Amino acid sequence: MDEKKRYVAAPPSDPLAELKAMPQWGPKWMRFAFAFPVGCLVIETGLSLLGVRLEWFFGIDTFSLAWVTALSILPFVSGMVVGVIYGFGGKYLAHFPPALVMGYAYYESVTHPLPQGVHLLPWQLFAFFTILTMEFSAFGGVIGELFIRRYIGWESGRKIDFSDGEALPENDPTEFDPPHGKP
Repeated sequence: MDEKKRYVAAPPSDPLAELKAMPQWGPKWMRFAFAFPVGCLVIETGLSLLGVRLEWFFGIDTFSLAWVTALSILPFVSGMVVGVIYGFGGKYLAHFPPALVMGYAYYESVTHPLPQGVHLLPWQLFAFFTILTMEFSAFGGVIGELFIRRYIGWESGRKIDFSDGEALPENDPTEFDPPHGKP
C-alpha cells in the first residue's frame, strides 16, 4: 500500500492560479502606462508592415485590401491587446491609441512635403476615418476584456458605498401605511 501511494501522480497545478487570485495585475496608472504605448505600437507597426498611409489619397487605387485591413482589422487587434493588458476599463482606453497614431500621421503629412501624385485627404474625411478606427478599436477592447474575464472575474472588486446607511421613512419596510388610514 505504501508503494502505491508513492507513485500516485499529484494533480496538475494550474499555472495561472496566482493570476486568478489577483483581480488586476497592477494599479490603473501602471496598466495605462503599459497598455497605451503597446496599443500605439501595434497600430504603428501594422501600418508600416502594410505600407499604408490612411491620410494619403492617390486615386481609386488608394482603397485596396491593405487599406481596408489597416482601417478595420488592425485597430480591432490593437483594441484587443489594450483590453487584455488593461483589464476592466480597457474598452474605454482602446479608443485613444488609433486617435494618437492617426493624428500624428496627419500632422506629419501636413508639415512635410508629400510624394509626387499624392494628395492629402480633407480633414473632415480623415476625421471620419479616425472615428471609424476608434470604434473598431473599442470593439476589440470589449473582446479583449472578455478574454480575461475568467481570470479577473465579472466583479470589479469595489463595493458600492451608498450615501445613506438607513432607509428613508417612506421606504422603511417596518412601517405599515394602510390605504385610507385604516390599520
